[in-house]
Amino acid sequence: MLFTLASCKQVKTSDTFAAMNTYITVQVYARTARQGEEACAAAKAELAALETLLSTTIAESDTYKLNHAGGAPTAVHQCVYDVLDFSLQMHERTGGLFNPALYPLIRAWGFTTGDYRVPSEAERTELLSHSDCTQVRINAADSAALPYTVQLLPDMQLDFGGIAKGYAGDCALARLSALGITSALVNLGGNVQTLGAKPDGSPWTVGITNPWGGEAVCAVKIAGKAVVTSGGYERFFEDDDGTRYIHIFDARTGLPADSGLESVTVIAERGMYADALSTSLFVMGKDAAVSFWKAAQDFDCILITSEGELLYSAGIANALSVQFPFASVTEIR
Repeated sequence: MLFTLASCKQVKTSDTFAAMNTYITVQVYARTARQGEEACAAAKAELAALETLLSTTIAESDTYKLNHAGGAPTAVHQCVYDVLDFSLQMHERTGGLFNPALYPLIRAWGFTTGDYRVPSEAERTELLSHSDCTQVRINAADSAALPYTVQLLPDMQLDFGGIAKGYAGDCALARLSALGITSALVNLGGNVQTLGAKPDGSPWTVGITNPWGGEAVCAVKIAGKAVVTSGGYERFFEDDDGTRYIHIFDARTGLPADSGLESVTVIAERGMYADALSTSLFVMGKDAAVSFWKAAQDFDCILITSEGELLYSAGIANALSVQFPFASVTEIR
């Protein structure tokens, strides 16, 4: 549903709709209501088109065709190539912790079907044996419409759930920018991505979810950046003994990540990078995540541990406000 409101000599237009298994809000500031409505419609169309290509469940999507090709080379569109190529880069950069080829494992645990169960160690080992991303092959093809082919291992299947929303947000903002929009925010189910600052030049304020429930634990001010949070507090199941199993997996073990972190927020220029990295840092745990940040220095982060600690990178020291009574709040340098 579209809403318009005059603000700061520009018209604010917003639209909320369902896509990519979540609710998405597009908020733009434009010269006129018509320009704002057209921009929102264009962003919505962009996101819908990406979903039809990246989804694991839509039978017409490139991802679905890849997953059911039995290892045969499959033609894909540019966006699928972009996401897969970057996923493979992140796989290498994180030592394999970011892995887009865990779909059979995730399905075995029931996170795609709702039939939750704990696979045996033997089953997990078998499923992980088909997740070696270094064996993925990408080649140029002859068709101008489908310029790439991808070849997976015969039993390998992809799931871009850990990166697709970030990529889609990047594409939506690029579409808005091409239409002359200079101030916008896209919220993809908690992945917040911004184009520029607010019309008055002030930054956007993004709240960080409390992983234990309740009001936001902190907020960060940003402009022209993405803020993506990963945590196990929204999607999980419990067995008869009350053991909780979350939807974020450690690609080394095939088990849900148990890293001592409750949530990881990454602030970066690109939503795709922030999306993939937030998941990877969550799996790493506090010490390895801090070391990764120190080595990379191309993003900022907020780490919340199971012991009630908050750690934040020095780059957002002046942009962060904390409302929750953490056991400790530490700046990492």
